[in-house]
Amino acid sequence: MKYVSITSVNGTPPFNIYVCDTYQYTCVSAATTNEIITNYITFELPAAFNMVPEFIIKVIDFNNCVSIQTYNQCVTPTQTPTVTPSSQTPTPTPSITPSSQTPTPTPTNSPTPSITPTNSPTPSITSSITPTASVTPTITPTATSTVTPSITSTPTPSPETPRAYLFIEPVSGSSSLGQYMYNAGSTQFFGFTNGTQPSTSGVTFQTEMSLYVNYSGWTNGEFPTVVETFVPQSSGGVDSYGNPIVAFNFYTTIVSANTVGCDAWYTWLIPTNQTNSLYQTQIDVSTNNPNVFVSTLTEPTIYQNTFTYVGSVISNTTYRVYTTYPSNNFLLSNHDNIYFKGSVVS
Repeated sequence: MKYVSITSVNGTPPFNIYVCDTYQYTCVSAATTNEIITNYITFELPAAFNMVPEFIIKVIDFNNCVSIQTYNQCVTPTQTPTVTPSSQTPTPTPSITPSSQTPTPTPTNSPTPSITPTNSPTPSITSSITPTASVTPTITPTATSTVTPSITSTPTPSPETPRAYLFIEPVSGSSSLGQYMYNAGSTQFFGFTNGTQPSTSGVTFQTEMSLYVNYSGWTNGEFPTVVETFVPQSSGGVDSYGNPIVAFNFYTTIVSANTVGCDAWYTWLIPTNQTNSLYQTQIDVSTNNPNVFVSTLTEPTIYQNTFTYVGSVISNTTYRVYTTYPSNNFLLSNHDNIYFKGSVVS
């Protein structure tokens, strides 16, 4: 396993930290902290990104202000972050405090921060991203070789345009999730792995799904981290797996083999404004082949209701819930890669 350290973050907590592919088609929640980071925070790099040559670290604060950095695993980088402050024009003094890398010598860091004000409400977030190699590292830079790539913040989609989220509920955690839901006041829904379904009553559905998303297991490492992916608003071209991009249908998304470790229930939460106020009636599923899918119907008694989420796990907006319960089509093992792709909205 590999680790990433962020040395400091200035903004309004809580901070949600994501690891994304270079196109930001797929983002995985990596860490959440309610504290202002003045020293550093270290978190495990999600397994899906262990072998990719390059990825993006994205930090979102309470006000949905975003800072991102690109990291290249093939070299030992010297970061040059570009931070975009808010329209309130704070005057931060960014600093980069590199964390040590073991078991190899620490490379020379030459930070050259710059600040470019815009009119968007973005706090100053100064981060230093340093991989911490595992006992058997695959990347071994030498003390005599110093490569200094330029790392510059790039535009990110507006936080007011939420994405689709995949919640993975392992059967091994059914008892803890069920007990939490019961203690929190749910009287009908205790998680899909406990053989229960959210209420068809709109008011009760709002309460149950808000409790479900707020379960601490999604962010403390007990359950797999929530997977985030992009929902295109127009058709044309192909995604990173070579599949056609179709408006309002989320991009091809991978759950890497053995990420979960046991059978689990897979559930998609998609903002209503990302499907043009239509229903995601079919979702394509595949194992081991990102281009050959089985189209699967989602359950209308579940997606007929909406709920508005207010919290720190996912973006705050109105969602519909897409899964197959009581059909077990989305109760899947993870011995192989699993691929999902939005198929039909209607």
